[in-house]
Amino acid sequence: MFSAHQPYNLLASSVSKLQEIDTLMKAVYRVIAKALDPVLATAFFIASGALAAWPAPPAQLGGASDKPTVYVSDFDLDVLPLDAARNPSTATPSPASADARKQADGARKQAAHMVDLMATNLVQALQKAGYTAVRLHSGDARPDHGMRIRGLFAEVDKENHWRRAVIRSATDSGKIQALVSVANLDKPDQALYEIANLPGNANKPGAVITLSPYVPLAKFDFDKDAPEEAFQKTAAHIVNDVTALLKVNPTAVPR
Repeated sequence: MFSAHQPYNLLASSVSKLQEIDTLMKAVYRVIAKALDPVLATAFFIASGALAAWPAPPAQLGGASDKPTVYVSDFDLDVLPLDAARNPSTATPSPASADARKQADGARKQAAHMVDLMATNLVQALQKAGYTAVRLHSGDARPDHGMRIRGLFAEVDKENHWRRAVIRSATDSGKIQALVSVANLDKPDQALYEIANLPGNANKPGAVITLSPYVPLAKFDFDKDAPEEAFQKTAAHIVNDVTALLKVNPTAVPR
C-alpha cells in the first residue's frame, strides 16, 4: 500500500522526468538549428515547446484557502449556584456556608475547564485539518460570514427529560452529552433549545429543555470528569463530520 505521501512523490517524479526530456530536446534543438534552415528549426522548437505547455499536476485539494473560516463558540454548561447550598437565614459566615463557597468555586472552575477543553481541542483539530479556526468566547461579537460550531452540555433525567447539564463540584461525576451544531453564519441563528413549558420549570441551572426540531444536533457522550483524550477524540470526530459535509455540499458555506 502507498503511504499518504506517495501520491505526491509520484507526481513530483513525473514532472521531473518531463523537465529532463524538455531540457534534452532544447539542447538537441540548438544543435539542429545550426544545420537546418530557420523554418525547420522553428518547427522543431514548437514541438519541444509542447512539453512546456503540459498541464501541471492538479493542486492538492483541501488546502486552507479552499475551506471556510470556522468559529468555535464556548459551549453552554451550568454551574451549581452558591445560593443553592447556602442557608439564607444565616447572617454571618458559618462552616457550612464556607464549604458552600468552596464547593461553588470548585464547580465553577471545573465547568470552565470542560468548556475550555472542548473549545481548545476543536480549534486545534480544525487547524490540523487545514481550516482557519477562531474561538469565540461568551460575549464576543458574532461574525457575519463563515461557519460556526456551537453547542451545549446536557443530561437526561430519570423522567427522560433533557436538562442543561450542571456541574455541582470540582469532583462531580456522571454522564452528560455534548450536543453540537454546525451552522452557516450567513444565515440567522436558530435557537438550539427552548425552556420546556412544565410546572415549576424556569430558565435556571439544570432547567428542563426542549431541543429544536429545526437544528440538527450531533450527540457525543461524556463523563463529567472525562480526561482530555475524550475531548480530543470528540473534536476530531466533529471536524471529520464538517469536512464530509463540505465535501458533499461545497457551497454550503460561502468561502
